[in-house]
Amino acid sequence: MNFDFKKHAVNFMTKKQYLEPMKNEYAKSLSTLSPEELYDNYNPGPTKPDGSVNFECHCVSHLVGGPCGYEFRRAITCQKSVTPEDMEKGACAEEFMDFMSCATKTKCFQMSDDVDQKPNQKPT
Repeated sequence: MNFDFKKHAVNFMTKKQYLEPMKNEYAKSLSTLSPEELYDNYNPGPTKPDGSVNFECHCVSHLVGGPCGYEFRRAITCQKSVTPEDMEKGACAEEFMDFMSCATKTKCFQMSDDVDQKPNQKPT
């Protein structure tokens, strides 16, 4: 089942389709490569050489793709655009509070083992 939107498409597949052998030759060729051959090793870390945020860095990509990704991007982009002195004076406080509010509301930092615990129950 496929849904086409103006710029994006959402594709669904069954488990049977997922387990079928790959038919696309390009995809097959990629599947035989080692990680070293597949990925370039250029990773500037959380900050790009121009000073902007590298949202593709593995150190923050899980936050960008999480339920509070929009709020996280706003907070970090704001932080990168001001001086440390401005941060100490409260710059970006609203953006960081929005991010933390989202994180609290969605429990996006809760570990999966904690999901089944009841309030006030001690961890096992």
